Amino acid sequence: MKTQIEKVLIESTVRTFEDLCFMYQEPELKDAQKNLPLEAASEVKYRSDDFTGKLLIETRGGLSPAIATNILSNDDPSAQQKKDALGEIANIICGNIVPSLGGGGREYKIEPPRSLSKDDLLKEEGQEEPVAEITLNFNDGRVDIKLFVDGYSAAKEKKSD
Repeated sequence: MKTQIEKVLIESTVRTFEDLCFMYQEPELKDAQKNLPLEAASEVKYRSDDFTGKLLIETRGGLSPAIATNILSNDDPSAQQKKDALGEIANIICGNIVPSLGGGGREYKIEPPRSLSKDDLLKEEGQEEPVAEITLNFNDGRVDIKLFVDGYSAAKEKKSD
């Protein structure tokens, strides 16, 4: 399940960044991208009758302002516009991913995106294990995305294989 969801997550993320942000994926992680500090983060929670969870997106290396600049066609977006643009990207990616979790025809609800501070991320770190986790490189920056499904356990998945 994890590999299949990661594939859908990559496809959805690349398509969203290309279509909305006019950014194109770089094939390899450059040395300079490996230790870039966190600049912005946003999460979107989702739920259906069968499952709940969240999508977490983090940007590094100047991606957050570039996302807002490209989406809004504004060369000098405000701090709030940067947060809102990243939240919208998270919302779109989550909306494309969640239907693949439970099969077609099921109803689900996606909550409004929420910006997270570094302190918020530290509080959540290590509490859950993501179902899927990807890192994609764009220009000089990168985006890290984690998809969580409440109650998911990698150990359970390995036993069922």
